[in-house]
Amino acid sequence: MPTPTTWLPPIAGLHRRDPEHRYWLGDVEFPVSVTGVTGVKSDYAMSRIEATRATWGPRGNSCHRALELFLQLPSRDIDDGMTVAADRSVLLELAGLLQGDYDAWIQPLITHERWNAINVIASERPTCCLRRKVAGTFDTAYIDESGRRILADLKSLGENGSTYSTAAQLGGYMALEATWGNHYHAGQTIWARPGSTTFSPLYSRQECLLAWAGAWATWKARAAEPAPF
Repeated sequence: MPTPTTWLPPIAGLHRRDPEHRYWLGDVEFPVSVTGVTGVKSDYAMSRIEATRATWGPRGNSCHRALELFLQLPSRDIDDGMTVAADRSVLLELAGLLQGDYDAWIQPLITHERWNAINVIASERPTCCLRRKVAGTFDTAYIDESGRRILADLKSLGENGSTYSTAAQLGGYMALEATWGNHYHAGQTIWARPGSTTFSPLYSRQECLLAWAGAWATWKARAAEPAPF
């Protein structure tokens, strides 16, 4: 589906190759993504994450895809009958997700009243920094009621899942976007749970960029460690 004309223009030539999730801009390959930098964790933490991937992986993919489809609709007044005029294939895919295993997460996400109060300017937007050779794709960005430009990340949680800071990840995308002249006033996390969706308090731009700087330093130090014998 084409990018709406009111959204940020895409970075020409930037694309991601799946399933390896590697980014390219022309003949420039980016060796690491924002999530690769912020995802540096202990071996124990990584083992716990991998052990539950079969649970959170499909759920997260479904929620992200549903939000991407929803935000691209010409009108986002979704009712139970899915009667809004739009590309039929998009509506069919979104309807399928609403009838799937994660409808309890997706329905509150796409019917949240906040979508009627903001102006979306990006969804699933690839971005990059040529100097640091980092790339990534952020979930959405919008202009809020006060005219602030907000960069946001969607996270899905289980029924008893706990929220956590995503400031470093948000700051990473802000830093990448700044190299292309796109600046944001704040960051926000969208938490999708079964039966409810909440928007976090705003993270200030400074908070996000400082958290990203710390994550970048940690990743650089880890990358410089000699390989074990």
